[in-house]
Amino acid sequence: MRCQLSTLLNFYYKVKIKLNKYVLLLVLLLSSCVTSDSIVIGTDTSKSNFSKINSIDNNILSINSAIKADPNDPELYILLGNQYFKNQDFGNAINNFTIAIDHDPSSYQAYNSRGQSNFLLGNYDKALLDYNVSLNIEPRFSAAYLNKASYFIMLEEYKLALTNLNSSINFNNTNFLAYELRGKIYQRYNLHYDAIQDFDLAISLKANNTSSLYYRAISYNELSRLHNALDDLNQVLYIDPNLNNAIFMRAEVHRKLGNIEDAIIDYQDILKKEKNNTKAKKELIKIKRIKKP
Repeated sequence: MRCQLSTLLNFYYKVKIKLNKYVLLLVLLLSSCVTSDSIVIGTDTSKSNFSKINSIDNNILSINSAIKADPNDPELYILLGNQYFKNQDFGNAINNFTIAIDHDPSSYQAYNSRGQSNFLLGNYDKALLDYNVSLNIEPRFSAAYLNKASYFIMLEEYKLALTNLNSSINFNNTNFLAYELRGKIYQRYNLHYDAIQDFDLAISLKANNTSSLYYRAISYNELSRLHNALDDLNQVLYIDPNLNNAIFMRAEVHRKLGNIEDAIIDYQDILKKEKNNTKAKKELIKIKRIKKP
């Protein structure tokens, strides 16, 4: 039986349960009021996007109804801000996170979420300020450290990013993205063994994670662990056959392994998709010369 978000919210207030936003979101998900696609990025098909947008719009209407019933609860504004955030309406997200802060200045979650919205709008200084306020209120809040790390990565201040990633992982060791970002920073310092260890952890936390698999392949390639690199790239391209960077790297690995025919196939595959890809054309000419007796 399909559940209505407004029904659950009304029950929530009738029994006067004070739940934080994360618990309430979990309840909504388990009650089929919020689908998994509305929490994580789903497929990129128009039907899926329409379904997700429709679900978010319904949630926004229901949460607004609950706010009319209790306009002083900051948790509801955080929930509403999160829905606008998922809808990429960052201006309205910021407005609602700000209202939540006005009602509860100790809400470190609202500061962090407002910071994320500001960051995506290019308001980087405001974002950093919000992250810092969030951490001043709750110094163990892993998500804010992760967001600060993203800010410093954007500025190419990798040592500061690394410090914040270490803190994020210290307070929450179950977020695959923190390990992936730290692994990519290790790569910049040619610390490929450390990078591989972090990519291993990221993949263990999120299976079929093409990004971590791809970057782990880079480190394997740099360490001349070519068969490991090839295994990762094959897995990446099985999941998404259209990642040209992965096809290029696999062609390079094939060449190093002496698999010239396989390398040629990969370059030809790229040119089938992009006829004017200059890099693929040049590499194909080079490798065909290698093939000649």
